[in-house]
Amino acid sequence: MHFKRSAVAAVMALAAAGSGLALSTPASASATATSCSSGYACLFYHPDYTGAIFKQYYSDPNYGDNYFVTSTASRGSEGAGQVVRNNAASVDNWDFNNAITIYYSPGYAGVHQTISAGGAANLNASLRNNNASGLFG
Repeated sequence: MHFKRSAVAAVMALAAAGSGLALSTPASASATATSCSSGYACLFYHPDYTGAIFKQYYSDPNYGDNYFVTSTASRGSEGAGQVVRNNAASVDNWDFNNAITIYYSPGYAGVHQTISAGGAANLNASLRNNNASGLFG
């Protein structure tokens, strides 16, 4: 009997330790922040390149399946986990060879705003929180 209790206690202790480890992993993962880097156009959740970030390397016909992540910018966790489509407010283009054009509709259609190669801008009133695709070129 004593052996069974010890075995059960050991299993319970391992389970508790394992659940503690499982709970600590996401917290450490969310502490990782991202900043814009060369070759990317970075969309930010807030104006003036603040809040969560989405780093775009290729043209994207639909932002609906992309999400903001925590950034190193001011207010960097605000907007993390939100879908990029219809939630971006500013763009910092670190692609020094290509401009990026942000469009109102998927498939590079509708009202648009071009941010020059190496440029940055707050999205205009038509596109702020109304963005659906982005085309390099």
